[in-house]
Amino acid sequence: MSFPHYNQPDAMDCGPTCLRMVARHYGKRFTIQTLRERSNISRLGVSMLGISRAAETIGFRTLGVKIPFEKLANEAPLPAIVHWNQSHFVVVYKITGRKGFETIHVADPAGGLVTFSRVEFMRCWASTGSNEEPQGTALLLEPCG
Repeated sequence: MSFPHYNQPDAMDCGPTCLRMVARHYGKRFTIQTLRERSNISRLGVSMLGISRAAETIGFRTLGVKIPFEKLANEAPLPAIVHWNQSHFVVVYKITGRKGFETIHVADPAGGLVTFSRVEFMRCWASTGSNEEPQGTALLLEPCG
């Protein structure tokens, strides 16, 4: 069964649309308008905090994290919403393959269901701090109860 996908209706709707896809994955249905309102969307879009708060109002426990790829691949509950190219949100719903040769399965509200190699994924997701391994931002979500 493939992961549920919705196209974002507006350029600023990537965050609420990602949340809509994750909710649908867990059998919950919400309109984009409901999720826009709950995430406090503005003309500039929505923040990770806004998505997190909206998710909590519809029955999810959330945790915003900055983590290395290994933790995303091996410890994080998927699907997770990740910050993408510094200005977009996508859903990582599956990671397959052996270490170093992973395939990352992404639901992009602007581009459909797509896959990336680890190198391609890291280029769009991760940033590096001084003396740190590359890390990216993710919103981890699990349904309550």
